[in-house]
Amino acid sequence: MNSQNRIAAVRYAAAYDALSQNIEQAQKNAQELLTATHILEQVGTALQNPRLSGVQKKLILNETLKELPQAAAFIGVLIDAKRLNLLGAICKQVQTLLDDRQGISRAIVTTARILNAVQKQTAKESLSIRYGKTIEASFELDPTLLGGLTARCNGELLDGSLKTRLEKLRQQITK
Repeated sequence: MNSQNRIAAVRYAAAYDALSQNIEQAQKNAQELLTATHILEQVGTALQNPRLSGVQKKLILNETLKELPQAAAFIGVLIDAKRLNLLGAICKQVQTLLDDRQGISRAIVTTARILNAVQKQTAKESLSIRYGKTIEASFELDPTLLGGLTARCNGELLDGSLKTRLEKLRQQITK
């Protein structure tokens, strides 16, 4: 995604999030938009069809999402602005804004071997201390790390892997 689309997605998400007065409403609105997105994936090609006018697309949209009027109205704005292609990115950004409201950060922790429950909890607690937020972590395996772990959180990569340490040592030795 290019930077203009990324900026647009952030702005649309902020506008959608601003419709919420409190965390409960933000949760409801975020879920509604996500549900609408999943429903539209099934209709999919009709809303992307360049032969259909904006009015025709909105008719399909409103019929498909009649149970989700706020999401339908918001997606209608995206259709008018010819930005429907950003809906997935907007949903992700809305979730990020909701997480911020709730004091949550999401992390992806990658390890060389499977961690037990205590090790996973320790990793989450360490990240929580570093970022000052509750951490929701997903755990992945990458045997090429050899040992240690990497963590991606808040746009930052924390690399404590043996693979990286050995690479740094190799670079120092070869200088």
